[in-house]
Amino acid sequence: MYRGALLAIGLCTSLPAAAQGADDVARLTRLVEQQQARIARLEARLAMIEGTPPPAVAAVPLEQALPSDARPSPPLRTAAQAPQRPRSPAPLGQSLPSDAHPPSLDARLARIEQAQKEGVHVDWSKGTPEFTSADGRFSFRPRGRILVDLATTTGSAIPARNMTATTARSLRLGFEGSIGPHLSYLLEGDFADNDVAIKSAYLAWTTRFMGQQAEFALGNRLNDRGLDGSSGTISVPFLERNFVGAGIIPVRGFFGLGAAARIYGDGWHVGVQVSGDDINNPGTQGDGLTIGARAHWNPVKTADWLVHLGLWGFHEEIAADATRPTRSIAVGGFFNDNLRILPGSFADARSGDGYGVELGTFHKSLWAYGEYGARRIENRAGASTDQSAWAVQAGWFLTGETPPYLTRGGVWSRPKVLRPFTSGGSGAIELATRYEELDYCDNPTAGRGTALTLGVNWYLNNFVRLQLNAIDWTVANPTQRGGATDHGQTLIGRAQVAF
Repeated sequence: MYRGALLAIGLCTSLPAAAQGADDVARLTRLVEQQQARIARLEARLAMIEGTPPPAVAAVPLEQALPSDARPSPPLRTAAQAPQRPRSPAPLGQSLPSDAHPPSLDARLARIEQAQKEGVHVDWSKGTPEFTSADGRFSFRPRGRILVDLATTTGSAIPARNMTATTARSLRLGFEGSIGPHLSYLLEGDFADNDVAIKSAYLAWTTRFMGQQAEFALGNRLNDRGLDGSSGTISVPFLERNFVGAGIIPVRGFFGLGAAARIYGDGWHVGVQVSGDDINNPGTQGDGLTIGARAHWNPVKTADWLVHLGLWGFHEEIAADATRPTRSIAVGGFFNDNLRILPGSFADARSGDGYGVELGTFHKSLWAYGEYGARRIENRAGASTDQSAWAVQAGWFLTGETPPYLTRGGVWSRPKVLRPFTSGGSGAIELATRYEELDYCDNPTAGRGTALTLGVNWYLNNFVRLQLNAIDWTVANPTQRGGATDHGQTLIGRAQVAF
């Protein structure tokens, strides 16, 4: 009886120990299975990033994971082996990977991070992809614009001016980029007015000069001349630049092939440009020579107020083959060639001098500015003719955006739309008005004209704009119908995509 009692006591004490051992085995089994599942998921994610099939991962036998005193008698089955990756010959000098010793997770992550450092970053914020190397030393971006107009003119006493038409104001395509921290480039071709021409085509070197940022450029570049004249068509508040920017201009036009230098400070800049004729000039005669300069200053620059002052001028030696020293200027939109201020004739033009002044102010969502410009042309016989133009204009962003004026260079840009229409918002809505006058009539064969414009701009996002301009114009050209003054109205709508 004594021995039986001891045996019963021993059995009772061993049962809980056996039960506890079985619970430990089950818990460790679940832990190992969870670890294997986690490793399998990590391997699959790495394989997706690397673009390769996941390596074979075998389940670790439980008897290797459990302590020897807790090892069960029958071993657990291993997981199914994943198919082997097909091998291909490696380049000479590189060892083949070993299936028995696959790269560690740390090694594979390090390889992915290195690949990302050597990769290319892509930014779509400007409407087209801008590719930039990871170190920022190289960039490339296609750029262009599509400007399509629909316009109608009524009220003119000259029937040919009363017309309705569509036109491609500008179809431009090009690219820009940078090489290293200093060198940048730009090339653009444009179809406009039934003609194809090269526009911007230059190299620029940006560096520090006298403690300020400086830019030196070689090639065909938009000139620095007035607030509107120094800004692109896609950026000015109206469909076309004002009469000062369009009419008080050297023979070579908006672009000239040559060299330019600009220094930018905090709220000011000074630029000079020396150039020959436009890059599209036929090579039958020697070029003219134009030397131009412009400076702007922002004497007031606060969170709510900004004041712009500008001064510019140029001197030109006109090439002998220049038959049109003065441009005819569109009054009721670029589409209507019958409605222009005529430049008249001025034979054997030898030189010209022009200058202009600018004054503008910006307050929150409001802006207003005025420009005045004048030019004198002399011919080889000693005769001269004077030209002048002025414009005042103002605008208001109803949706709260600030005017897209850049203190760096004193030029127009494009607004940063607060609530893009393409993302479910209202877009940016701007109201603008302008009155301008151009006077060529110091030349008896040339004309003069005025225009009052009311405009509405709807920016769907930062690079898409719809415009509507209503223009009340007056034109007097002495060589047309006895010099009678003509008056009418033009309504123009434009769809613009600029990227």
